[in-house]
Amino acid sequence: MRQGSLSLLLALSLFTPLLHAEEGAADPLTEQQAELEQPLIEDERQREELNDNLDTAATDAEQAQLAQLIQENRHLRMQLQQEQSKAQPQLLNDQQQWFAVGGGVGVLGFLLGVLTTRGRRRRQWLN
Repeated sequence: MRQGSLSLLLALSLFTPLLHAEEGAADPLTEQQAELEQPLIEDERQREELNDNLDTAATDAEQAQLAQLIQENRHLRMQLQQEQSKAQPQLLNDQQQWFAVGGGVGVLGFLLGVLTTRGRRRRQWLN
């Protein structure tokens, strides 16, 4: 080995304990960091609990509103059934109504035709 690499190896071996000592000195920093992270974790947990409580409250309000709407829907259906039972049934359905209207138009046309041509026929017979 060379002289330079030997001195480098010697220097590194001397600084190794110092490096380990610095790592031990870094422990107070990590302890402070851990102490600061503790409240942060606690705050995050509390935030999650509050969000869960808020979701639960919103869900309870939605369920109460849903129950109210279901009850109102039942009430309206009962009113509709009562009104439909009170309504009189139709005498004629749509096809029968159109047939009656057509028949009425036919009879009216026949009567108007008879009444308008009646005077002309007499005149023709007289001539």
